[in-house]
Amino acid sequence: MNSRFNEDLSNEEALGRFLDTIYPTLFDGFKIQRIVDVNLQHRGVDLVISKDGVDYYIDEKAQLDYLNFKLPTFAFEISYIKDNIEHLGWLFDKSKETNSYFLINGIYLNDPKDINKGFEKCSIISVNRCKLIHLLESKKLDLSNITRINNIIRSGIEEKSIEICELNPRTQGRFYFSKSNKSEEPINLVLYIDFLIESKVAKRIY
Repeated sequence: MNSRFNEDLSNEEALGRFLDTIYPTLFDGFKIQRIVDVNLQHRGVDLVISKDGVDYYIDEKAQLDYLNFKLPTFAFEISYIKDNIEHLGWLFDKSKETNSYFLINGIYLNDPKDINKGFEKCSIISVNRCKLIHLLESKKLDLSNITRINNIIRSGIEEKSIEICELNPRTQGRFYFSKSNKSEEPINLVLYIDFLIESKVAKRIY
């Protein structure tokens, strides 16, 4: 477990260094600060982008489990288990200070078999957190209803991809329960990136 955790952390740090070579071009005229303070990271801030006295708190979410491949969807955490206790996932967690998520996908390596040789390219999609929550509310997926669905999923036997009536499963999204293959047994809301862009809560920035 510790070996895998350390590997994941190392990969995240390597990707962060690669992203830091991209951001100055994307945010010309802005001050860009990568956060190393663990407490602030736990509050959902990996990056602070500032201009004219205004700070934007960014949480980077990267699909490092899908290197050299580009998924059309992204997972937003609803709940997870730690020490046998269920916790609210980062999307609706009010202790998080996140303004926007940077979804990093389509991550390709210079050498497909060796991440230590660096990154060739990636895609970055910026998602406004408040607009996303409002979009879900417009689909009758406010925190109350999402919690209800989450509880039904946890109390049942169904896992992996789970369709709900509030979203078109082929173009908008669905729930996903990683009951058997992840120790934290997360329940995620998996949403199509094109759906988020078309709904004007997200945009491709790189």
